[in-house]
Amino acid sequence: MGVSDDRTWSETWSQFRGRVRPRWGFIFRRTARHVPLEGLEALELGAGEGNLSYWALRSGARHVTLVDFSKPALDRARQLLQDWPADKVSLIQSNFLDLDLGRQYDLVWSSGVAEHFAGDDLTRCVERHTFHSRRYVAICIPSDTPFNRARARDPRTHALFGFWQTVPDQTLARLVSEQGFAVRACERFRRSYGVPLLQVKGTRRLQALLHRLVFDFLLAPVLPRSWGGLLLVVGKRSVSLDGQNE
Repeated sequence: MGVSDDRTWSETWSQFRGRVRPRWGFIFRRTARHVPLEGLEALELGAGEGNLSYWALRSGARHVTLVDFSKPALDRARQLLQDWPADKVSLIQSNFLDLDLGRQYDLVWSSGVAEHFAGDDLTRCVERHTFHSRRYVAICIPSDTPFNRARARDPRTHALFGFWQTVPDQTLARLVSEQGFAVRACERFRRSYGVPLLQVKGTRRLQALLHRLVFDFLLAPVLPRSWGGLLLVVGKRSVSLDGQNE
């Protein structure tokens, strides 16, 4: 069992400023290859600042619902999504492991969430995604690479994020499949994610840009797929809620 510490996360979110982060756009575009967002109702679990929901609304989602236990995180999300009408956005403060919203959504997704759980809690995390989905689930986590495994052992990672681990590709895919969803994608991407970055004070953004340029573009043709630092698993419900095969 592994559960991220609530207080640690609340302190982490209080340092963020409610602005769009490029990495989330990259994750969104990868997900959108497999899930048509236009006109869908989406539920983002462990939403944090709501970056995935931001991109979903920009791509024509009909409505987004964000769930997070952290009030500072939802305050940032409210700020990030303030340009959309209030009837297109719902914010819910809750621990989603115990969540039952009493309805299903076209897409239930998360990024940077499932790696904070282990054992029965990881299974429960995936089950809460599928329980609320009438059609699609999408879960993005750090891949089980040597770089990310080193991050998982680093005390600084746990000081910032609480419990944090890597999950093998097929383990996550199996957990989604066991909930009655056909796995449409189980793929690694973003080779720069997790690779150590030597940071010099005052040049962090420039170094991050060069870091992505080298690993995600210049070296991408020769680096193996297994170097992909992020893992995306997308599932589609095998049997519809009325008992018909999808």
